[in-house]
Amino acid sequence: MNIANILYILIALFFFVIGISYGQGFVNSNDFKNTIAKDIVAVEFWASWNSSNEFTELSKLKECSIYRVDVGKCNKIQNNYDVIGIPTVIIFENGEEKERFEPNIMFKLSADKKTIQHSIDTLTLNKFQ
Repeated sequence: MNIANILYILIALFFFVIGISYGQGFVNSNDFKNTIAKDIVAVEFWASWNSSNEFTELSKLKECSIYRVDVGKCNKIQNNYDVIGIPTVIIFENGEEKERFEPNIMFKLSADKKTIQHSIDTLTLNKFQ
């Protein structure tokens, strides 16, 4: 193996680790309650068949943990939280739903990153009042 191959492998590994660190995680029925119980959490409910309409800026949200729930695999969570359209983004604080952003008639999220981030920022600021 020559130096160029080693460098390519190291660069690929670096970007893989960065992607895992900054990307969102997926949750299922077994760990959902524990996952949302931690501070401020943004959860996108989505389905693989509707992936073209997923909230692509989910991973860009700041000051919160970020997760996705595939309703095709976790319909129990979908039913427990009355998610009727996808994608839906719910903001939780210590396990309690604080705000919900639902899709429009075209199954696209009607809120943008700025609107959702504002909700998260408001929750964060309220901690200091």
